[in-house]
Amino acid sequence: MQLPNIYTHKNLKWLVLVPVVLMVISIYLASTHLVLDSSLAGGVSITMQSNSIKPTSQIAGEVSSALHVPSPSIQRSSGTIVITIATNQSLSDAYQYLLQVYSYDSKYNTYIVNETATQQALTSAPGNQTLLAQLAAEQNGINESTAGISTSLAGELAALAPFGANQSFNRQDVGQMVTTAQNSYTAAGTVYESQVINKLHSVLPFTSYSYQQITVQQSQYFLSQLRYIIIVAFILVSIIVFFIFRTLVPSFAVIFGAANDMIIALGAMAVLQIPLGIASIGGLLMLMGYSIDTDVLTSIRIIKRHEGSPEDRAYSSMRTGLTMTLTAIVSFAVLFVVSLVAYIPTYYEISGVVLFGLIGDIATTWLGNASIILLYMKRKEKIRGS
Repeated sequence: MQLPNIYTHKNLKWLVLVPVVLMVISIYLASTHLVLDSSLAGGVSITMQSNSIKPTSQIAGEVSSALHVPSPSIQRSSGTIVITIATNQSLSDAYQYLLQVYSYDSKYNTYIVNETATQQALTSAPGNQTLLAQLAAEQNGINESTAGISTSLAGELAALAPFGANQSFNRQDVGQMVTTAQNSYTAAGTVYESQVINKLHSVLPFTSYSYQQITVQQSQYFLSQLRYIIIVAFILVSIIVFFIFRTLVPSFAVIFGAANDMIIALGAMAVLQIPLGIASIGGLLMLMGYSIDTDVLTSIRIIKRHEGSPEDRAYSSMRTGLTMTLTAIVSFAVLFVVSLVAYIPTYYEISGVVLFGLIGDIATTWLGNASIILLYMKRKEKIRGS
């Protein structure tokens, strides 16, 4: 089947609008519906030794029903099964309150030290108004910190009520309140672990297990590091691309193509509820590499070669590029379906990201990137002619 040469169209700007519209829609979807997996949102990971022959999808359904958690991640390998579930909301809320207790306690101790120093200074200058005002401010800080610890502890204990946390404490004894906050959270975590393990044992008999909790703070650190990796990757790619073309427009077109492919992939992930995690981040980086390769080769062929017209070179590149992209789409579609049926979360996330990113790459590269380069070439020729 002979594809028409779309690049002979007079208004190439209309072609560029297609990937731009897809980008806007995908940004909205990703910002409102994208979900994070437990590695980035926090959760609990249980590694078990089990000889169960249940299908992975069945285990996932039974675990979800028993623990009342959505979409548990199940991975298995030669007798080892790793189950990852989302963070218990009550424990997560309690942990935030515990951090507030620690923060107020740190301020309290600072105020106590400063109060002691100010009182010693007042023994040498009993009527010093500056020291008296400072002492009053420190005592006020002590009272505010004590009240903050009390309020935060009350919030923590309320969150831990489902785990039988004792609700009584002395609101004037800071040391006792901090100890209560620490011990209550630890005890609740132990209770929750027992509940999880007992329910898992009824679903999936196992001989031994290890239990690991990923806190929200840890997951936020992982997320910030992944953002850093992507930003650094884009910066390095931008430098290399600019070094190749030495002009702004082609360099922008290539970077736009890579960024838009990733954004479209994120939008598709939001629609299909493919979680964003370490595996899918790897898929996004793979997608970026593929997009950069396609866009750079296309731009070089249009700009630096001279056989035929720029439109003909763009059309020839499109036919070759579509063949490559469609082949990759078929390969990742097969992997996506297999991982969905067999319930292999890692492959499902990677293949889903790359698959829908490649579909978006068709519009981004051949409607967006190639059209931008052709508009750049026409403008350049017009300037030379004048």
